[in-house]
Amino acid sequence: MLTLYQAEWCPYCHRVRQVLTELELSYTCVNVPLARADRAQVREVSGQDVVPVLKDGRKVIAGSDEIIAHLRELYPEPDDAEAHAEVGRFRVALELDESPEEALALLREVFATTDIRIICETRGFELGADRLPEGYVLVQATVVEALEQAVAVDPTVPAATTFSLAVFAVDGGSAIAVTRPFAEAWLYGDPALSTVTMAVTQRVYEALGKL
Repeated sequence: MLTLYQAEWCPYCHRVRQVLTELELSYTCVNVPLARADRAQVREVSGQDVVPVLKDGRKVIAGSDEIIAHLRELYPEPDDAEAHAEVGRFRVALELDESPEEALALLREVFATTDIRIICETRGFELGADRLPEGYVLVQATVVEALEQAVAVDPTVPAATTFSLAVFAVDGGSAIAVTRPFAEAWLYGDPALSTVTMAVTQRVYEALGKL
């Protein structure tokens, strides 16, 4: 019997839930109080008040790295584990033979034929960053119609339909990495926003498929 002591807003807890999903394991979720001082149940189980904490039978494991290592060692992966993991990464990356500048030009051309709009492009050196990959360009984009729909649902969610792309050099060419647009909507948890951003995600995938 697996019991996870966690908080929904905690990124370390999310890591554990993601692996539990990949392994298709059922578990009991115990949502802890916000204040650590109030987490008597967690202290009783683990001797400390930080989450996540997993109780697996008589064994108690604290910390996301330790929990994930325990789960992967003990439980076999189902056939679709990697598919679960891919969706959970909230990003997609593809490699091209072209240089970063050429890849960026191709990206602009493809987006120009769609309703995806580039908001800004920033080179790594413009950020004052010295350790970014060669030719690193950070791109911010959106779909204007989707942005209008998202703001109509909730004007406080400007990030719901904007997404980031990075273009940079790799051996033999360049890479384009994109944050899945629906990743931001996941944070807000609004069904209407999710519908909008899933549609944006599909448009982005179709556009990248033309590169």
